[in-house]
Amino acid sequence: MNKKIWIISPAFYIVSIAMVIMACISFPFNWILFVMDMLVAVISVILIYFGTKNFNEYINNLIKNAAAALGDVDVDFLQRIPIPTVLVGKIGEIVAYNMLFRDVVGKGRGWLGESILQFLAGETLGDVLAKNGVDIKYNGRNYIVYGSQFESAAALYFIECTEYKEIEQEYSESRPVVALILFDNMEEFKRDCTDAQLSQISSSVETMLREWAAETSGFIKKLTDGKFLMVFEKRHLEIFKSDKFRILNRIHNIKLDDHRFATVSIGIGYGASDMMEAERWAQSALDMSLGRGGDQVSIKKGEAYEFFGGNSKEVEKRSKVRTRVIASALYEQMSASDLILISGHRFSDLDSIGAAVGIWSTASNIKNKKAYIVVDRDTTLAGAAIEKLENTLGETIFISPEKSKSMLQDNSLLVVVDTHCASFLEDSELYEKCKDVVVIDHHRMVVDHISDAVIFYHETFASSASEMVTELVQYMGDKNLKKVEAECLLAGIMLDTKNFFMKTGIRTFEAAAYLRKKGADTIEVKKMFFDSIDTYKIKCKIIDNAQIYNDCAIASIEQTKEDIRIACAQAADDLLEIKGIKASFVIFPYRDQICVSARALGEVNVQIIMEKLGGGGHQGMAATQISNSSLEEVKGKLLEILDNLLITNKDKIEKSDLKWGK
Repeated sequence: MNKKIWIISPAFYIVSIAMVIMACISFPFNWILFVMDMLVAVISVILIYFGTKNFNEYINNLIKNAAAALGDVDVDFLQRIPIPTVLVGKIGEIVAYNMLFRDVVGKGRGWLGESILQFLAGETLGDVLAKNGVDIKYNGRNYIVYGSQFESAAALYFIECTEYKEIEQEYSESRPVVALILFDNMEEFKRDCTDAQLSQISSSVETMLREWAAETSGFIKKLTDGKFLMVFEKRHLEIFKSDKFRILNRIHNIKLDDHRFATVSIGIGYGASDMMEAERWAQSALDMSLGRGGDQVSIKKGEAYEFFGGNSKEVEKRSKVRTRVIASALYEQMSASDLILISGHRFSDLDSIGAAVGIWSTASNIKNKKAYIVVDRDTTLAGAAIEKLENTLGETIFISPEKSKSMLQDNSLLVVVDTHCASFLEDSELYEKCKDVVVIDHHRMVVDHISDAVIFYHETFASSASEMVTELVQYMGDKNLKKVEAECLLAGIMLDTKNFFMKTGIRTFEAAAYLRKKGADTIEVKKMFFDSIDTYKIKCKIIDNAQIYNDCAIASIEQTKEDIRIACAQAADDLLEIKGIKASFVIFPYRDQICVSARALGEVNVQIIMEKLGGGGHQGMAATQISNSSLEEVKGKLLEILDNLLITNKDKIEKSDLKWGK
């Protein structure tokens, strides 16, 4: 390479001189051409001069570095090292190597003077010297590179491990994966089908699952009616994840009619130390799938979960046997406690307060029992209901989180309503200090849920926590339920169903009818929803600033008034009334967080979207609060999630075209 440059350089000088001569010849004919030729010739001479000078300096430095490096090392000894070895100078240039490096790693060509970085697959020389072995891949071969530092050089040793890496990969891909599969709406079909139809649908589901298992090298075995065990290799799990578990949609093709189709829930466990642990993880993952509404896949590896699917509505279960059992167990638990505290989620709403009031009504009427509702009055969204209860009942019902912690006793019971996540509570420290905890919630299950509750009453098909508590109250002495308490429960149901518009079932209307029977006045309930003129104006401004993106209405506002949460939640509801809108999102700041209220009518699962932003909720109603982010950053994250999860509409507008409200 050096000889070519020294031969070519004089040639460039000769060409430059020739260009000067030609320029001089052209002067009498065209002075513009003369100037251009002369300018090119001068620039060429300057570039060649400095290029040659820099190259000479590089060669001199390379020789000096090589001399310094070789001064510390016996170069002949490199040839006796039985592994590919290379000697590197101060600036990462190769100054010496043995034949094994040249023939095995370097493919037989010379590498003196070239950079070692091309062999390190993105690692730096410093990384190699600092770490105890670095895995790299070069020319389709795998190596572990070790380094040792000398005074003026460094030696790198390339130990080939291609065969071992292939064995390791094969071992990893062939590890067994355990899956538990449940035909989760079989009871619905049993109730609505003839025996012949049920047999045909069940057989079709089983056949499709067996065909799915046949795509792998594993097997599937029927455990009970509607439940299956499947074991396959991990290599197939990656394929299933890449196609988003299409088996869920294939099962949907098995229909009773246009509105009722089969669904399965799948729990998968892998990466465990043994098959028994993998089966336990699969069962936990299946429970998680069912707790999130069914018709989805949950994958558990250690403490981490992945979710796929989950776009179908929950199936309502008409049997009240479990409700009666839970009511009996809860009454006994409250009777055995000295102090009963009831807490909902942060920024408590009418459903949270209504459910808490229902539990308080029963607990406070147990002889010699003290019961209180824990609420932060500064952040609650149900101030009208709280004020009405206190004025009507004339006693202390609500206490602050600080006061509740000071009242704790050894035999205290904490009843958590309208959430099942400790981090969402009014005060998570209260949960940590209580030995006995009861959970009553209807939201789809999240990963970090309360797992040590003595009673965990979780029904995703319920419209609201108030509906669940209304059913419990009927089995725990409903004679004590007062008119104003019934109105709070009805307000909670109306809030989460949007006045019986969304997520209502037979039991929802049964609970509402029971509360009407107990004296709940719908006019008084409606008054709990009244807004101030300022709140109404903010809501209208948010709606006016909304933009449409991928069939979703997205709006934002930068105001930080105390009632901003109410206005934004209502705006998200109202945006769903626009034709063609499948989901709505309202982004707003509140105190030191950026909040998002999300709503949907069924085609879009906003719970999954909000979970990706650190929140949660229901398929049709969810939210999140994000710390250490700006309004614009949250907008960008939301748009990115929508791009990844939703099918792009042909009329979608570009992100840059969105104009956000201020």
